[in-house]
Amino acid sequence: MPKPLRIAVVGAGPVGVEAALYAKACGFAVALYDRGPVGEHVRRWGHARMFTPFGLNCTALGLAEVRREKAGRSLPADGDFVTGRQLVDAYLTPLAESEALLEALHLEEAVLQVGRATSVKKSEVAEQMPFRVLVRDAKGAERVDAADVVLDCTGTLNTPHRLGDGGIPAVGELAAKGQIAWGLEDILGERRAHYAGKSVVLVGDGYSAATTICALAELAEGANDTWVFWLSRGPRGAPLPRLPNDPLKERDRLAVRANSLATRCDGNLEFHPQTVLDEVTTHGPDKGFRVAGRSNGVAVSWEVERVIANVGYRADTRLSDGLRPDEPGYFVLGAKSRGPDFLLREGYEQIRKVFAQLTGNARLDLYAKKAA
Repeated sequence: MPKPLRIAVVGAGPVGVEAALYAKACGFAVALYDRGPVGEHVRRWGHARMFTPFGLNCTALGLAEVRREKAGRSLPADGDFVTGRQLVDAYLTPLAESEALLEALHLEEAVLQVGRATSVKKSEVAEQMPFRVLVRDAKGAERVDAADVVLDCTGTLNTPHRLGDGGIPAVGELAAKGQIAWGLEDILGERRAHYAGKSVVLVGDGYSAATTICALAELAEGANDTWVFWLSRGPRGAPLPRLPNDPLKERDRLAVRANSLATRCDGNLEFHPQTVLDEVTTHGPDKGFRVAGRSNGVAVSWEVERVIANVGYRADTRLSDGLRPDEPGYFVLGAKSRGPDFLLREGYEQIRKVFAQLTGNARLDLYAKKAA
């Protein structure tokens, strides 16, 4: 009997955990790596409510495993809109720590690089050599693990886009990076005191920026000396295009609210479209920033106390930069493969297709099984 394929899954977020479970269900040998805890990236924005219901963010395969592990476990209903933190606590962590995956789980172990072992040609056909996976554990010790297939599910949250024009950092941005907020801040919760009564520049025009501007506007209603400058590269008018008959009603409501704020510019909000940045310099820790650029070609600048950059994220390819772009057996799944509008259900469909290819069974669909 041939040995089962060895599958290395990098990233223990929603897509990585589901991919590892699918691999196990197919009978493959699995190792699931993450440099931090399960769902670390999701926890960074975990206070925010998802605009897709719980039923679209889990799978029948995963639900069956969670329920099998702990009978009677209370789970959200399919139609419930949960926060990212609730998704991790109620579903993702129990799934990763289930009997099916616990032995495959390698937390606090960072995958530094993935390469291909050198092929020694023993015949006219070169043998396909395994991947070499360089891993560093929590104590700093390094080792090389072998894998026949690598699934890169690392996401993009560690590599935000640059603030400067032309895709490069603005002047001073690199030095100020540690003082800029790059993700979804818990403005109405843990970070309220950090933003209440402050002048804030918000950069971005996607759904993350929409979430942030709505929170800042609500904050300003109770803290009247809060002032927000919303900078967008997009045209005048509504910064977020609404999708006709958007099936995700929560997403549409968010766009409507953010567009209304941008159009009215009521109270303590200024919206500046067609704006590109040339400078984001810090005056020192907690001493404010100078933000400068061009708005519709006219020079503009602001002196503010806080900067929030909701500018999206880019794929970090350093993990596999020694491999060919089309390396057989290396698959990039999840947000890293699809860009900013990625939905978890799309990642689960990617998983199904990968394992249909690996098993040679085009009709393979383990998600079609009903949850127990």
